[in-house]
Amino acid sequence: MAKKMMNPNTTIWWFDEEDLPNPAAPEVGDFTAGVNISCAIVTGYTLNATDSDTDDRKSICDQGNVATPTWDNYEGNVTFFRDADADDAVSVYNVAFDLFKAKGATGYLVRRLGKKNTEPIAVGDLVSVFKFISDNPQDVDGGDTGPIQFTVPFLPQGEMHLNVAVVADTP
Repeated sequence: MAKKMMNPNTTIWWFDEEDLPNPAAPEVGDFTAGVNISCAIVTGYTLNATDSDTDDRKSICDQGNVATPTWDNYEGNVTFFRDADADDAVSVYNVAFDLFKAKGATGYLVRRLGKKNTEPIAVGDLVSVFKFISDNPQDVDGGDTGPIQFTVPFLPQGEMHLNVAVVADTP
């Protein structure tokens, strides 16, 4: 019987632009430069492809309507937890905050589905790679009982690779 892929089976890394030389075919060794920010992310984030732009012009031979995909589209909007101890340099919450506390971080959000975030990347793992620049972070007040958070809108930078296999390091 088939088994559903259930949470928690998601890993998300941040790579500065220069740390992922071939985003269409990332190598296992590249992931040493990536920052695993998974545990800082609040559920309900957005990181995915969206509907492509289309051209709906018909030729004189078409017998019905057409929609030809032209431009790929994708989106990213991620909310992170904040740490009560801003001086804790190893806290994943502080690491994420330091990465995105100001707009302008340019790089790649890389998502792997199907393995826990504690499992190391391996040859053959499928990842989706999205290039972004971070926009202004937005503080989220937790109210009377919720934790303080911040949301980062990510602006697409024209490069998306969906479900590409991680490859072995080039010798």
